[in-house]
Amino acid sequence: MPVFDVDGIQLNVRERGEGETVLLLHSAGNTGAQWNALGDALGDGFRLLAPDLYDCGGTSAWPYDRDMGYDDVAQLLSPLLKQNGPLHLVGHSFGGGTALRLAAAHPECVCTLTLIEPGAYQLLQETGQDHLWSEFQRVMDNFSDAVAEDQLDTAWAQFFDAYCSHVGPWHDLPEPTREAIKKKTPAQMRVYGAQASNPTRLSHIRRLACPTLVIHGQTSQEPERVVCELIAGHAPLGHRAEVPGAGHMAPLTHAPEVAKLLRQHIGSACTRHRR
Repeated sequence: MPVFDVDGIQLNVRERGEGETVLLLHSAGNTGAQWNALGDALGDGFRLLAPDLYDCGGTSAWPYDRDMGYDDVAQLLSPLLKQNGPLHLVGHSFGGGTALRLAAAHPECVCTLTLIEPGAYQLLQETGQDHLWSEFQRVMDNFSDAVAEDQLDTAWAQFFDAYCSHVGPWHDLPEPTREAIKKKTPAQMRVYGAQASNPTRLSHIRRLACPTLVIHGQTSQEPERVVCELIAGHAPLGHRAEVPGAGHMAPLTHAPEVAKLLRQHIGSACTRHRR
């Protein structure tokens, strides 16, 4: 796996295949390995780059004594994007929020954009849907409050209820797995801090120059689904797709269905370009 030095930060990237280059940004708490099943389902014809984000896998931990923002993560990935673009950019959840920042900053490097329930909840506030923003805010606040009280099992049990129901109840996980996840608590707090200060607004969405596919699960919660509707509705070349039976973790639980949508999206854009 290639390792890049970005201003002293070690960026670990998984690479496989040949063909159209696709940059895949994983969700919070995962690594680039999140995309293995989707890569298998995509098949031949694609060169996949799957970096580990800050605090994940082989990439350095967040090194600064300040809050981490989405633009910090985008800045870490910008050299990889520029060296390999123009390419097809895919982001899921926290990685989706980062992909939006990259696409806005470097439109010349992005052929297509695919967002899978991206972290862009502030759009709910911007559009006056305060009840949905409050619903997401409760998830962040409940996690933070439990952490402050050193109730890590409570914090992660609530998180799993919200986003990882496909895995099963938190307390059914093996104890070594729970302990490993609890060690990710500081990283998750940084992710929530980045979400609370997310600078993406509808004005950025309206300026997206590339074909944009926004994917959500059929059983996902309303805040996630409405964020997807907003982005697809305001992106000039945006459209939305729903994965039947899937929730927030569709790239893992429904990899073949997500891969099919991604192939179609990339294929349509490449056909238009050849014309």
